[in-house]
Amino acid sequence: MKHSLSCLIVDDDPMYAMVASSILSTLTSGPVRTAPNGRAGLAALSGDAPETDLVFLDLNMPDLDGLAFMRGAHEAGYAGNIVISSGESPAVLRSAEAMGKLLGISVLGVLRKPLTLDGVAAMLAKSEETRAPSSTRLGALVGKDFELTPYYQPQYDLATLKVAGFESLIRLTARDGRIHGPSELFSSVSGVEDLTTVSLEIAAKVMRDFQTWPVVRAHADVSINFDASVLEQPSVVSHLQQAVVDLSLDPHIICLEVTEKSLPKDPSRLVEALTRLRMTGFKLSLDDYGMGASSFELLRLCPFSEIKVDRSIIEACPRDNVTRKFLHAVAGLARDLELVSVAEGVENQEELSEVRAAGMDRVQGFLFSRPVPPQAVHELMNRPKACFA
Repeated sequence: MKHSLSCLIVDDDPMYAMVASSILSTLTSGPVRTAPNGRAGLAALSGDAPETDLVFLDLNMPDLDGLAFMRGAHEAGYAGNIVISSGESPAVLRSAEAMGKLLGISVLGVLRKPLTLDGVAAMLAKSEETRAPSSTRLGALVGKDFELTPYYQPQYDLATLKVAGFESLIRLTARDGRIHGPSELFSSVSGVEDLTTVSLEIAAKVMRDFQTWPVVRAHADVSINFDASVLEQPSVVSHLQQAVVDLSLDPHIICLEVTEKSLPKDPSRLVEALTRLRMTGFKLSLDDYGMGASSFELLRLCPFSEIKVDRSIIEACPRDNVTRKFLHAVAGLARDLELVSVAEGVENQEELSEVRAAGMDRVQGFLFSRPVPPQAVHELMNRPKACFA
């Protein structure tokens, strides 16, 4: 079955553009357009042009290169996905991917040239998962046309190969039963107040799920993602504290994953909030460790119990020695500080070998399981161990 994604190829090599167009045309029924440089690519995203779901982006181009394109796309409010497709060195590709993510752009990953059918198909599948519905107002999304539905991706203990936890990932269930990714939900959020409302509703749904799963919560914890700007609100701390009391849940089974691109102007509020939550018994995870300049400062200031390493770092380890050493250093730091280390986004055996060699504690990713709906959680728990071993 073909995807229905609208794709844009931004590359100055006409032969590459022709091959990429041919591959995409076999995999998607949506329009496939090309642009010979970044400036033309930005023009293709603007004005009356059709909405673009996915951009295949070269880095080294005349007039306006791929880095400038990403900055321009960010400033123009582009809400789709980008795949970096380039022949540059692993270090350059890693930095370009990190730059895009720091800008807040959805960079799905890197495909080295020449393209392969399987590689492109995997990126299209990822893009389809995060594709947003057309509605743009938060009120229209939640409670009327769509319902917030937590999906759960298992984390495996690498020592026992058994499920040790789940990360909750939000999806939108439409009235027609179709499942959509979270990108439209969060792109429609305006300000901390809206983000706080959505975050607490998600947390409530996840906690209610775990309240009805005594066997699951006896053997695994659950992670809930929170932006730091939400957690530093005093009302949020008290709300979470009261929620576990009302549901008779042990806060030790709940891990709050903190995402933060930069330190707030007054970090004392965040430190106070996280310290109070830790005193209550909640676990705290520092998400995407190493992806931002504030990571170390947050780790130094806040009482985290876990470090998570981003998919982009895991993906680069097999081919980049600097990244490999960084992963080993993070695992060693976690052991020294008595923190749990989690590698997310492991998709193949080569990446799994790197994670094991580094000595990480937990692992999650498509190699083991995609996020599953609530009704599939018990089946995962009933497996004696991870089926990849």
